[in-house]
Amino acid sequence: MMAANSPESLGDILRIQRESFMQEGDASIQTRIDRVERCVDFLIDNQDAIVEATKKDWIHKPDSFIKAVEIIPVINHAKSIKKNLKNWMKDEVRKPDFPFNLMGAKTYIKYQALGVVGVMVPWNGPLAMAIVASMDAFCAGNRVMVKVSEFSPHAAELMATKLPEYFDVSELAIVTGEVEVSRAFAELPFNHLMYTGSAGTAKHIMAAAARNLVPVTLELGGKSPVIIGAGADIAYTASRTMSGRLINSGQGCITPDYVLLPDAQLDEFIEQAKAAVTKMYPLDKAAADYASIATDAHYKRMHELIADAQAKSCNIITVDVGATDARRQFTPAIVVNPPEDSRLMQEEIFGPILVIKTYKTFQDAVDYVNKGECPLALYFFGDNEQEKATILSQTSSGGLAINEVMMQLMMSDLPFGGVGHSGMGSYWGGGAGFKRFSHAKSVFEQGWYKKLGAMMDPPYGNTIDKMLKMQLKKTR
Repeated sequence: MMAANSPESLGDILRIQRESFMQEGDASIQTRIDRVERCVDFLIDNQDAIVEATKKDWIHKPDSFIKAVEIIPVINHAKSIKKNLKNWMKDEVRKPDFPFNLMGAKTYIKYQALGVVGVMVPWNGPLAMAIVASMDAFCAGNRVMVKVSEFSPHAAELMATKLPEYFDVSELAIVTGEVEVSRAFAELPFNHLMYTGSAGTAKHIMAAAARNLVPVTLELGGKSPVIIGAGADIAYTASRTMSGRLINSGQGCITPDYVLLPDAQLDEFIEQAKAAVTKMYPLDKAAADYASIATDAHYKRMHELIADAQAKSCNIITVDVGATDARRQFTPAIVVNPPEDSRLMQEEIFGPILVIKTYKTFQDAVDYVNKGECPLALYFFGDNEQEKATILSQTSSGGLAINEVMMQLMMSDLPFGGVGHSGMGSYWGGGAGFKRFSHAKSVFEQGWYKKLGAMMDPPYGNTIDKMLKMQLKKTR
């Protein structure tokens, strides 16, 4: 396998992959599983190098976190693919319409590989997202080109250097480079393009893909809310919310962005949240388990968000975890009821700052969420069945977790994807990736009576008139 780092080389790699795909034809289940297994081989053989490359890109990230959150779920995904792929690949039998069903006709859906899938992965988890998307594309029988974010140079270098030991360029190609390479990558005539990142950049990606009529999958983000019901266990709720907010220092697409809770629960939630942070990140560990902010620009942005909140006289609570500038760590902060025109409310935070907004009635909270863009994730804490039913029926989000955060992503049989502003299309769990990167080809096979279709041919007469009279009836 070769890596590409210039716009000029991209077309050559695409041609190599497309020609190889056409020559191979429908990849066997053994070939597909072998490619998935080689992804796992890469992860296991290079796990220490993956840890070191990630830490170089981030300055500081706990080793255990990298292996537990960015490697293990990918391996579990491979296990799910191996367990279920045979069933996913089976033709789906459908029922022919009358009268063809009486004449031996067959109808079914055959899942067919698309060809070459382009994958663009962001800086907050480049290796895991690249491998998961590649495995999904492989299990559907495709070839893959991956553009790695320029903000993850060490992870990109590792993939570009090591993956050639496991894959030929005709199977998987790693593309590195700056913005001009990303732009050229998005303009390639792939059979499908998947992009993970910001909604703003996604608009440019879609525009570029549209010029070649390339279908896209978009995994974006947004402001994922936590709605707390009146009867929720506040200690538990605060603990789980802060766990989700501070994992990877809040740099995840489904981390809780803001909390909506009753006025009467505000003080208790803040105290329990502070206690939870102190328990997870005790000062005597000097933030050893606390991740850095990924880039200098993003670190500066965190300070700008807090400065904007201060300028608007917001109540800001910080919790000392031993964060240091040298490690580019940002001290966890809770901001209470910032105004709607603040940057914290206008932008996805993507960092260790939690916003709390209070509400008077539960419906007020639901209405507030519905006024904004559809989030990638929504979280509800509470035991009231009516409140839960309201959340399920009146809100729209990519995924939902009840009395927990982020676990919807960890379930191997659940698809992952956004809706509206938070994305387009699903992949990952439950065979969603297999279907996302396949074409569901409709197949009709004529039965033993081969003259049936000809009854519709001209010249028209009594036979077709009788048939039409039988069919032209109301359905109620």
